[in-house]
Amino acid sequence: MAGEPYDTLFASDFPGWVRAEVAHQEELIAQKQIVETAKGPVEYARIGQGPVVLGIHGGPGGYDQGIMLFEWLANAGFSLLAPSRPGYLGTPLTGGKSPAEQADLYAALLDTLGIDKVALVFGSAGGASGYEFAIRHPERVTALVAADAVVSKYLMPANAGPVAQAIFLSGPGEQLISYFSKHYPKQTLHEFLQQESLLRPEQIDAQIEAALKDPGQVRLLLRFARSMSEYAKRKAGVDNDLEGLALLTDLPVTTIRCPALIIHGTHDSDVLFFQGVYAWENIPGAKKLWVREGSHLCVWISPQSHEVHEQIIAFLKSHA
Repeated sequence: MAGEPYDTLFASDFPGWVRAEVAHQEELIAQKQIVETAKGPVEYARIGQGPVVLGIHGGPGGYDQGIMLFEWLANAGFSLLAPSRPGYLGTPLTGGKSPAEQADLYAALLDTLGIDKVALVFGSAGGASGYEFAIRHPERVTALVAADAVVSKYLMPANAGPVAQAIFLSGPGEQLISYFSKHYPKQTLHEFLQQESLLRPEQIDAQIEAALKDPGQVRLLLRFARSMSEYAKRKAGVDNDLEGLALLTDLPVTTIRCPALIIHGTHDSDVLFFQGVYAWENIPGAKKLWVREGSHLCVWISPQSHEVHEQIIAFLKSHA
């Protein structure tokens, strides 16, 4: 994503760069469609040409998070298909509350769109349904990439106290984050890394300093903030995730037979590192990519993010 036409504005005219980025975000978000499947309506967007990659978002999120955070896959020669999980934006919660039901809803979406096989890319709270799709519909999966993804019981992080929840899990809080990300990216990024990592203050400062020199990382910060806006339209999905994932037992990923790449930040305070280790140790033949000093956002915002993207693209091209 470093080659966007407006990247030349990044240092000389940051407000202009932000306006151009927001305009591009709106173009991506406008791609949404809603289709009726055998298991109910599903909202999704699709961009790019090539082998299909099913991008499953975390929470808060929606199809917009999938399409914005994984756009670089479409730019690399894939067709990116990004649905809203049940309870998020335009996909009703009746489409499936459990990860298994959500996985079956993805299969119904593929049936409706006439897509036989996909590669999977998923992260965070979308991990449980992503793994379930590979478990329940193995004949439809060519490969999977899991990024700091839930595969076992998930509880709200210990550092997510009332103040953090008021910021990250409320409508006014998300509006505040959206505003600050555009006007005060340094402070916003500090808040994200403080909440989503176990990094020491000096490590956070070093990552922020590097990120603020990189249009790609700042762009993805803005996109994270945008994909958590309109919280009222995402709350049902968030509440369902928090309730259901707290009861989750270790998923039977030993039955997964497709090529798998497990990525996890060593300093993730949200989905703890042991979850990535569990997936890697139990999926036969799985490859691992541990991001040193990586937060929960390490695939998108970290000194290694561009290298991580390159490895994901190479992995998918070799298997998709």
